[in-house]
Amino acid sequence: DCARVRIQYRKLKRALPGVDLHYALKPLPHAAVVQTVVDEGGGLDLATSGEVQLAARLSVDPTRCIHTHPIKRGIDIRNALEYGVRTFVADNPDEVRKFRAHAGHAELLLRVSFRSPGAVCDLSRKFGCDFDDALPLARLAAELGIEVRGLSFHVGSQATDALKHAEAIEACAKLLASARRERLGVCDTLDIGGGFPIDYAERAVEIGRFCAPIRRALAKLPKRVRVIAEPGRFIVGPAGICVASV
Repeated sequence: DCARVRIQYRKLKRALPGVDLHYALKPLPHAAVVQTVVDEGGGLDLATSGEVQLAARLSVDPTRCIHTHPIKRGIDIRNALEYGVRTFVADNPDEVRKFRAHAGHAELLLRVSFRSPGAVCDLSRKFGCDFDDALPLARLAAELGIEVRGLSFHVGSQATDALKHAEAIEACAKLLASARRERLGVCDTLDIGGGFPIDYAERAVEIGRFCAPIRRALAKLPKRVRVIAEPGRFIVGPAGICVASV
């Protein structure tokens, strides 16, 4: 139901004014969904070569796409670069080193881990570097000639409250300021991930109210910092019905 996709996208856009939304394809990598989001002015969050190929088939402007899987094969990086994607995520030294051969053509968002046990799926248990490891990663990238565009985090899917988002935003603001002082990259972008909740058996908090702490935290960021988000479930969860014979 693409009308529902539009409704969800617009709800989140109102709840997070000034935040660029990149739909995360992994919940539903369907051409109609992608086209609807793009028509609404949104971008895409790609995580696989298949998703890159889908975006290319639909002639989506690659400058509206980011590649956020923290662990990538060499072929995944090359496929995305050939398509025109320039912004990638990394969360460990081995991943950063993969971009040595692509210095000048790719830029990195360094993913920081913020544990969120209250989320249905605590993604920071699996992805992201420790807070204290973020600046050393940025230093490594700078030594290799790789541009650090900024930071990213994802507090988990189907989050129960936004306090962890706010905490992560405030912590990342300090890291970005430190990285800029050391001249470790442009450091003008913060990706606040996704995890925005929707209704299942129980009602979720209304999205405008849920995002209130996030808005307050974002208002404290320097004006130069561009903020992006990666909504997936929130955009498409309410938009599909599965019919089966029993």
